[in-house]
Parts: sequence; structure tokens; C-alpha cells
Amino acid sequence: MTTLSTRQTIALVVLFVLTSLTFIQLDNRSVLDPLKNGLQAVLSPAVGFTGGISRRGIVDSPLDRELASVKAERDQLAAENANLKAAVREVEQLRLQAKLQAERPTWKMLQARVQAPDPTNLQKFLTIDKGSRDGVKEGMAVVAQGPNYIGQVTEVWERSARVMLVIDVTQRVGAQLDGGSDGVVFGMWQQGGRLELRYLDRDARPEPGELVLTTDSAALRTARVPGGLIVGRVGEFESTDDQPGSSQAPVIPLVAFEKLQVVTVVLTDGA
Repeated sequence: MTTLSTRQTIALVVLFVLTSLTFIQLDNRSVLDPLKNGLQAVLSPAVGFTGGISRRGIVDSPLDRELASVKAERDQLAAENANLKAAVREVEQLRLQAKLQAERPTWKMLQARVQAPDPTNLQKFLTIDKGSRDGVKEGMAVVAQGPNYIGQVTEVWERSARVMLVIDVTQRVGAQLDGGSDGVVFGMWQQGGRLELRYLDRDARPEPGELVLTTDSAALRTARVPGGLIVGRVGEFESTDDQPGSSQAPVIPLVAFEKLQVVTVVLTDGA
């Protein structure tokens, strides 16, 4: 392989420098503008195409368009599926409410749709789409999914009303164990719980899983709340050896309040 001598290398460097200086002078005098414009016209499409790919990636490719179409279809199907599930829940809730009416023909009841929960989440209440023009009054009991007691009407407007859920700390209702012992259920949500049955007889023996119902007792019955409505079931709790029973017990509601779409206001219980 032929190598350049020192003299030849120096000559090439000098030639390169002189050529560069010449081009710089010509460019300063705009002599090279026609040549630069021609090269720009030839190379612009290629540069634009490359830049477009760099900026857009493969957004405009057939594969990406197909993927976008599939994702849009998936999202639409997911939304339709969610709507279908909500409709099924509503139908089931309506069926249970119709069954309750059939089982208690003397009761006058009013179905209502749930509009919204407490937006601040500081209290546990629902707003329903029935109000004073429909016969709704403060204190009326509200049930859902059959004979499940969920709370009382606390505020009424012409076309809507507020239902304070039984789990709110402001709520309490006269209740009894399925076995017969009376007590009072207190809302415990803001205190880290749900419900608690208190003031049971000292010899009461609540069992986990036992139903807790609204009471028929004249002494403890809450006004406008019929007896025999389901408040929940006794939850797990510890009892001491010297006191087999307990004067209080946790209660677990049987209703998912956040999923309620339809509720029923008990206007009168025929009593």
C-alpha cells in the first residue's frame, strides 16, 4: 500500500485550506446561491420525509391506524358492557322492590332513582329524584334490594330529597336480633366502622351472622320506620369468658350503598 510522503501531506493540507477559503469567499459574495438552491430543491423531499417519521413515529402507518381502530372499538365495547351491567343491576333492584311490595300489600311505597351521593364524602347520604310533590316527608324509611333498611329521609324539596344512610354517625335506629333481643343500631362510618348494635340485654348472646332487624318494640321503634326490615348481620367480635354475650356487637350491612340505582321510600306501612 502506497503512503504519502511528508511533503505530499503538507501540500494536500495547504490545498484543502486554500480551497476552503475560496469557497468561503464565494459564499460571502452569494456566488454559490444558485448551487445551494438547486441542492436544497433536490434534498428537501427526502429531509421532509425523514423529519415526518421522526416527529410522528409511525402514527400514519396502516398498522398504527389499525391499532387505533381496535383500541377505539375496545373502549366502546367496554363502555357498552359497563352500561349493560348497570342496567342488569337496576332490573334486579326493581325486581326485588316489586317482590317487597307483593309481600307487604298494605304498605304504600314509592320507587325513586338515586341521583348522587354526598359530593364532599363527609357524610353518607343519597339524593333521590322524588320529593314533596310525590308525598315524600322527613323521617320516612328508605329500603333497597328488598326489605333492606338503608336510612331515613332527612331533607325534602319539591322534586328531590336527601336520604341519610344508616351508616352515617348521625343515624340510629331501634333494632333487634333475629333471636328477639332489642337494642339500638348506631352509624359508625366516620369513626372507621359501619354499624354497631348497642344497649342489648346483658344476657343477650348475639352470634356472628345473625340477622339484625328494625324493631317492632313500642319502646325502641324509630318513628316512621316499620319493624322487620333488615339492617344487616352481626359481624365477628370477641367475647370474654366471664361474659359470654355482649352488650354491643358490630353489624355488617347487606347492601352496597355505592351501587344503588333504585330505592324505595316507605310512605306508609299500613299501621
